Amino acid sequence: MGSDFSEQRLDLLVGLFALRFPELRAFQFRNAVVYDTMLPAGVYLLDQSGNIGREPADPVQRIVRDRLGLSCLEFMEAHQNLRMLAWPMQAFLSHRKAHPDIIPRRQAVINNLGRTLINLRVDSSYRYDGEHQTEDFYYDGREDRRRFVSDFAAHMNKLESIKIEGGVPRDERRETIRALRRCPLKKIVFIGICIPLGNTWGENGCDVPEEYHDQDIPVDRPLLEAEHKEAIHRLGYSPPEPAPNNAEDFQPIYGWPAGPPMAHIIASYHAETITELKFCGYRGAPVLFDPTAITTPMLSGLKYFYKLEQLILSLYLPTQFEDELRDSEIIEYWLNSRSSFSTALVRVATSGEEESGGWEKQLKTRYDQDALSAQIVRQIGPFLSEKAKDRPGGVKVRASFCLGMWGGIFDLDMTIGKFEGQDVCLTSVGPREELEPQRRREKLESRQWF
Repeated sequence: MGSDFSEQRLDLLVGLFALRFPELRAFQFRNAVVYDTMLPAGVYLLDQSGNIGREPADPVQRIVRDRLGLSCLEFMEAHQNLRMLAWPMQAFLSHRKAHPDIIPRRQAVINNLGRTLINLRVDSSYRYDGEHQTEDFYYDGREDRRRFVSDFAAHMNKLESIKIEGGVPRDERRETIRALRRCPLKKIVFIGICIPLGNTWGENGCDVPEEYHDQDIPVDRPLLEAEHKEAIHRLGYSPPEPAPNNAEDFQPIYGWPAGPPMAHIIASYHAETITELKFCGYRGAPVLFDPTAITTPMLSGLKYFYKLEQLILSLYLPTQFEDELRDSEIIEYWLNSRSSFSTALVRVATSGEEESGGWEKQLKTRYDQDALSAQIVRQIGPFLSEKAKDRPGGVKVRASFCLGMWGGIFDLDMTIGKFEGQDVCLTSVGPREELEPQRRREKLESRQWF
């Protein structure tokens, strides 16, 4: 990040943290995952900013230390009633030793937030090669993120919602969930480039056809790490192990050894309270119409969330037909299908084309809203709690697809319920892009903290 840009951003932060808001309930610095929204290095919300363990040679770091200093901590000390907080995961606490005078002040703020916070969102810069299972080598921000887990998350008691977005390794997400063991979590959101529940494509995608791989990613990058297949198949069909009873004893354990799938781990700690789950990331996501063998044991833990009301899940939608990617044609079909003014729907195929299985038939039988909804019921329905599906209204399911050269996201919103003992689609809307007017309006109207 250039020094001029960092200094401008620092000016903004210095001014912000000098302010006081007597009635403040929500404080958010969100989506700090791209260049334009990154914090200058060395900024810490609950620590001495510029605490890099030595006299900084970088002039920006000297400014961070000299101008920002303890302003962030003082801001947090002045606002004792926060219920919602959003901040970069690696910018809560420095992993370097703090001055003795700071430690009790910092702990007092954390203890107070443990009593007041109900909604927490953290993020970290996305990595080009996706999220790894673990970082077993030193990487920028790793130690600071791990301080967040052990010295912040582990002290929370009232959280009902946690969101982790960006380049956070899977084991750090897992340990955050374990750290929040005392919290009555209702909502968990994990967003990344890779599916946070685990890679269903096999090591480097070896378990799916080569054409399923991202077309614009160099083939020599280790994008998709191998799962412990034997352990997942052995443990994935069994109920989750109960979480330890001693809530006071939390020690983070990093790495990704053979063990139960991620969904089982989350269920072990929070299945009793969860009403909403969101797992987004397209690399390694379950393949619609053609799931790999590991998909079932990897997702089977979802059926233990018997209070679940909504599931949002990335799915990989194959778009190949006759050796061509048909993303743009599928998107056009979806857009035209919902337009009452469109005259560009699919032309009626002749009987000969129907018999030979032409592209028009493929669109209707595979990519049409009803066809997609029916397949999602068949493929995702069995992973949902029978008790949850049997409630009036069933379970809301959002299937999220990433299509097109620039990664356009289209979501199919539906509800899955029970009728005469069978899984059925109760309602279905979409697929709709993120900025579709009605969907955008619904999102804005449902925002909780504005």
